[in-house]
Amino acid sequence: MRSARHDRNRTGLTLVEVLMALAILGISAAVLMTATSRCLSVVRVANNYYEARRILELAEIEYPVLVFKEDSGPAAKEKILNSNVGPIEYPGGLVFNRACTRSENNQDLVEVKTRVTWSARGRSGFEEVSSYLYFTNEISL
Repeated sequence: MRSARHDRNRTGLTLVEVLMALAILGISAAVLMTATSRCLSVVRVANNYYEARRILELAEIEYPVLVFKEDSGPAAKEKILNSNVGPIEYPGGLVFNRACTRSENNQDLVEVKTRVTWSARGRSGFEEVSSYLYFTNEISL
């Protein structure tokens, strides 16, 4: 038989209480690590897209699409300068490419496709911009 005095002096936690506390702490740590990993992944992807947009702007300044006439007169042919550019590698593993194609229906309309690609941690990504360039040498009033 135990004495009443012995039960009152007993302090501390039981093994079940300690194990429950450890389980709760472990689950909380796992959830926190998962959330942190996902947040860092989103930041990394956003940074890749930001850098790609920056390279698109920089390459457009360095290699502008220019349209000019080769000869003068009514039979003059227009030429596109810097129509197909790339691949040009920029710091950080970003690669710039551009391709221009004339429209079959309207020779004054040019489709310009610019693309920046990158590879990070075994995954590749890209940012692509398609635009149309319309040019004419006729002046109408």
